[in-house]
Amino acid sequence: MGKRIAVSATFIALAPTIAAAQTGGGDGNPGGLQIDIGISTGLTYDSNLSLDPGGDSASIWDTGLTFAFSSVAPNQRFEFVAGGVLRYIDTAGASDFGLEDPRFRLGYTRESLNSRLEFSASYSDVDRDFLDPFLDTTDSSDGGKVATTDAALRYETGLQDPFGFILDLSHNKVEYSGTTDPDLNDNQTDRAGVAARMRVSPVSTVTVSAAQTWYEEEDLLQTDRTTTEYLVRFEHELDQVISLDVGLGYDRIEEVLTSGTTITSGAVGYVGVTRAMTNGTANVRLATSIDDEGRRTELTFGRDMELPRGTFSAMVGASRAPDGDVEAIGRLAYVQRTSTGEFTASLERSAYTDDGDNATDTRAAVGYRHEINSVSRLDLGLEWSLVDRATGGPEDTTEYARISAAYSRDLTADWDLTSGITYRTRSDTTDGDADSTAVFVTLSRNFSFRP
Repeated sequence: MGKRIAVSATFIALAPTIAAAQTGGGDGNPGGLQIDIGISTGLTYDSNLSLDPGGDSASIWDTGLTFAFSSVAPNQRFEFVAGGVLRYIDTAGASDFGLEDPRFRLGYTRESLNSRLEFSASYSDVDRDFLDPFLDTTDSSDGGKVATTDAALRYETGLQDPFGFILDLSHNKVEYSGTTDPDLNDNQTDRAGVAARMRVSPVSTVTVSAAQTWYEEEDLLQTDRTTTEYLVRFEHELDQVISLDVGLGYDRIEEVLTSGTTITSGAVGYVGVTRAMTNGTANVRLATSIDDEGRRTELTFGRDMELPRGTFSAMVGASRAPDGDVEAIGRLAYVQRTSTGEFTASLERSAYTDDGDNATDTRAAVGYRHEINSVSRLDLGLEWSLVDRATGGPEDTTEYARISAAYSRDLTADWDLTSGITYRTRSDTTDGDADSTAVFVTLSRNFSFRP
């Protein structure tokens, strides 16, 4: 498996460059046909765009354009979104101008009284220097481009019947270019799953499912992995406040490498209990799973609360790695709405195994939005992450931090102006330390037409 950083949701991203103008697509369509066009243009200066030790400064002019067509009816929804960026970038070594970051997204949903069909597809080809390091799933500072293709189909029957079927198909392909990082390899994942669901009583449901996943990676070992999963799930409401969710199954993983073939298999399962409370829910869950690295078992306790002007969510627990090491895991999320804005804070720690090494990923984020008046606002954000792959051995860590401030103003009903500053740092055991300061200003507008 390639190196990765576990992804956790972040509440604020004050990007110093424009990925593309944003439009609502089908989400902003109240019904019927609608065309949305978004345009944005902006200037950015970044003292170290790639966030590499000794990296070059860059001056960037971006003009983003997005086109969206959507059709919304009572029982179906269709949307198509296409976008790209006309970019000029001037660095200490060279300059470049061209059309960058093409993105396409297609979605279709149709629902009848007793069935539901969902289809989605997307494609993007973006410069990795412009990816958010808190959302990029690699820990590499190497540049280049990454092209991603996704497609998914889900068909469900028997929504109102005691018996129903579910079909799930998905495809993901990732291709890298212009990079020398040996951990960034082209890969493809295909998955097919079927399930049969039966409501045995008004408070009990049984689901039997089977799925197979095919994974291929163009690495030195020519990884070819097939994962087969079987699961029986039982959901039961013990009473009006307590519900039970139990799953028991069997997984088999066959991995073919140039060095030989290995097979990992065994029982998997989970048991979870949720209790409804006056202001939310409380839950406990024990789960065990296997992958090509071995077996991992986790025990967690959770609490979700609805507050008078916000929400609070917490989860704490422990994760046991395939080699027996135990790490603390958890998640906290807090949202507080005020009369003039919103305050958000989050903390998350996860554990995983990668290429035989146990790793932990710790993330924290704090943000505040202040509505100055009806046409202007101020956004402040602080984000931090630490990936530790040492596991008792030689130090091997990657640390990111970002502080952002942005001021936005509605110039007219259609035109928006945003300006701000971002300071980033990256510290890596192998690559060393780097920091960057960026200032940016962006002008954007969205147009909507209803034929």
